[in-house]
Amino acid sequence: MLIPFAVILATCMLVVGYIDFQRMVIPDWLNVIVVAVGIVFKLQYGYSTALAALLFGTVVLLLFWGLRYVHWRFRGVVGLGLGDVKLAGAAAVWLDPGIFPVFLFVASALALLYFCVVARRSANIMSLRVPFGPFLAIALFATWNFNIFYGQAAG
Repeated sequence: MLIPFAVILATCMLVVGYIDFQRMVIPDWLNVIVVAVGIVFKLQYGYSTALAALLFGTVVLLLFWGLRYVHWRFRGVVGLGLGDVKLAGAAAVWLDPGIFPVFLFVASALALLYFCVVARRSANIMSLRVPFGPFLAIALFATWNFNIFYGQAAG
């Protein structure tokens, strides 16, 4: 029963990565699909699990929005797009709270690696914009699969 969810998640994450690299935006409709399918996935484990996942996703969304706001107030520039904020909240619906820090670490490490590679070829690194969505997408798919399949293997 996991394969259809994995296929839908992989497709959505590929589209997120492609669109964000091309246009530096993550469409709302794509985040809505990710949340909706994530809730359906969590419903397999019961209504309380789905509700807890939705609550966790809301908390993460609010925390990321707060982080975005604080950065904007202190620096005067937006450092995290709203699409990234929404995707982080959507990702939280799919992931257990215990694996969420791993998700953030993987996404951040991949984005930092990308920045280091691109910055070497850029004349003005202060104006370099890095789309965070593709790295959130890769991290979500990887950590979700690890969590699901490690959980099955561990019993």
